[in-house]
Amino acid sequence: MGWLAARFRLTGVVALLLAIFFMLAAVPVRAHTGPPVIVDTDMAADDARALALLLASPHFQVVAVVTSDGVSPPDLGATNVCRMLGFLKVDGVAVGVGRSLTAPPPPFRTNATGLDWAQLGEPAIPLMGLQKATSLIHLIFRVAPQRVLYVCLGPLTNLADALDAKPELADQIAAVIWAGTGTNATQRSWNARRDLEAMKKIAAAGLRVEAVHWPDDATAPVFDEALLNDLRAVDSPAAKLIVRLHSAGRGAELVRARHLRLWDDLVALRLGQASLVKTSPINDQPDWQEVTPLNADDVRNALTATLRMLPARATVVLAEFPTNPERLMSDVREIAPQIITRHGLEEWKATVLTSELHRHLGTYSIVGAKMGLAAREHFGVALDELRVESHAGSKPPLSCVNDGLQVATGASLGRGTITVLTNASACEAVFIYGDRRLRLRLKPEFAKRIATDMAELVKRHGGTPPAYFQDVRGVSLQHWLNFDRNTMFEETTEAAPAKP
Repeated sequence: MGWLAARFRLTGVVALLLAIFFMLAAVPVRAHTGPPVIVDTDMAADDARALALLLASPHFQVVAVVTSDGVSPPDLGATNVCRMLGFLKVDGVAVGVGRSLTAPPPPFRTNATGLDWAQLGEPAIPLMGLQKATSLIHLIFRVAPQRVLYVCLGPLTNLADALDAKPELADQIAAVIWAGTGTNATQRSWNARRDLEAMKKIAAAGLRVEAVHWPDDATAPVFDEALLNDLRAVDSPAAKLIVRLHSAGRGAELVRARHLRLWDDLVALRLGQASLVKTSPINDQPDWQEVTPLNADDVRNALTATLRMLPARATVVLAEFPTNPERLMSDVREIAPQIITRHGLEEWKATVLTSELHRHLGTYSIVGAKMGLAAREHFGVALDELRVESHAGSKPPLSCVNDGLQVATGASLGRGTITVLTNASACEAVFIYGDRRLRLRLKPEFAKRIATDMAELVKRHGGTPPAYFQDVRGVSLQHWLNFDRNTMFEETTEAAPAKP
């Protein structure tokens, strides 16, 4: 570890400020959106998975990772963070090392330190070297162009230390998303128990905190052989990283023993898909909210779906795709940031283009776009690689699904890669990739919700006058926001038809 000690230094303050300034300025080049993010981790196996999700996501600007004394010691944790940065080929992320605690290490520390980290390759040390965690946090807060999102996967030691030294920096924090429990929880999480004083300091600082946790450890899905095999089929760097850590040595032993669960993974998945969780206020703790999952199976499925990285939709005529609120219609302007945060830029692009083609903002064309994108994610393919057989027929409003299917998949009538069965009338489609076939059908509860909402509008307006269609637009925007493509379709894989 001598090389680590040599790199663990504070460079000149001016040089470091300049380095971080240019790092933050370069973030848009990496095509990430959203506020700057600091990830605080104690580098357990679930932390590594959550960090891989956050580093690979196009929706977050991870500008720094700091390590705490928890499941892993902070110096070894920083080394392994750097290995992950090198494996994922991520640059421009600063790394900080937290202080050691006086409490003895947990008995399960070897579960994290025993993972075969070396097979990720040599650590990619940032150009500015490794920093002290609190100093790095202070500097990020000073130069960030907007308030910072603090994502903590371990104990809250580093943030508490940073605010101890400079309490005024609390104003620079947009929110703290923490893998832990509330201050008055009957059963405190391990992250809370590891540094109870730190949690109390954060509670007293008046910060907005989301405490993300499972009702109890046993309810979290097991990271088992079946899930590992699912990830082996996903062609993305983040999925490959997770597979490597869990396929050999101590990682493989823990998988076989069914010891590992999707604990801290929930934090990263919650940030990407808010529909996976429910949020409720914590009594007697202003500004704190408890965030718990709605369905364990949905969380498990979301892990695999999130790791499938689709090639971004390239533009043909536009220099860039409009996301700036000033360039959107007033009713869309208010809801667009929520839609992009919840469903991602790829769905945003597909649905915007669908609505322009369709010349009307309606629910079924939006459903078609969500369905087409869900199919691409299932196969892990780019645009123009699927053939589509639509069962939505040719009669509106159900046939509006066809426009969304074309835009989201790239299959088009002009190229003959989509077929519409005119004798059918169902909100479903079959997607063909090579000799593999996938059938997606809108779940009955979503179809009922659409029918009920539209019937209510007809009743309210006594028919379909122009005011009705204006209200249809508002309802469709809410469907766009609230319907999650990962949970709204029944999914069936089918055998290819026999060749004559």
